[in-house]
Amino acid sequence: MKTEPNKSGMNRIQRRADRTRKKLKEAALDIFSEKSVHAVTVKEITEKADLGKGTLYQHFEDKEQIDITLVEEAVEHLIKRIRRYDSAPETLEMTLEHLLDTHYEFSVEAREEFLLLFQGKLLLKLESDTSDDLEEPYLRYLEEIEEQVSIYLSPRIAPLKVRRLACAVAGFVFGFFSFAMIGMTSKEIEKSITPLRQVFVKSLVTFLGR
Repeated sequence: MKTEPNKSGMNRIQRRADRTRKKLKEAALDIFSEKSVHAVTVKEITEKADLGKGTLYQHFEDKEQIDITLVEEAVEHLIKRIRRYDSAPETLEMTLEHLLDTHYEFSVEAREEFLLLFQGKLLLKLESDTSDDLEEPYLRYLEEIEEQVSIYLSPRIAPLKVRRLACAVAGFVFGFFSFAMIGMTSKEIEKSITPLRQVFVKSLVTFLGR
């Protein structure tokens, strides 16, 4: 007589595996947000997760695969925020303001993911001619910015110019917020960014010939 698999038992095993995978990702995100992935050891991740060293390899090929997974998830979280509006912007200027506001909120509410994306890695990807598994989520992020602003642009504007605008937004976010997070309070950041953001938005509009 054929025995049916124990669904309850399988569910418990899957839940345990999901919890372990989550602990590994949380530990890795905490460490990767402060250190280069190349400087982090598997032992550091598993010790922070309070798991055995071999456990990581039951869920990921290596620490690089955890990094790729975390970057993909962080990009998806940021894109969801970018697509969320209290009220839809009606001009290019309002869209750029929305993008900067969204990145600021992301830096405050998802600090570790923000640092993972913008702690030098994004700019290195933008400047690199190499292609790897980490490139795709960063390109998806830039394409989202392009899509948001393209609604208000003339079709005569070259795609390369729009890509440069997206890179400029990423560069501004990386430069300002990475510096601000070193020792500024949230009130100091908001006070400092207002005039800088106004100049930046006007510069981008001028760059696009608007």
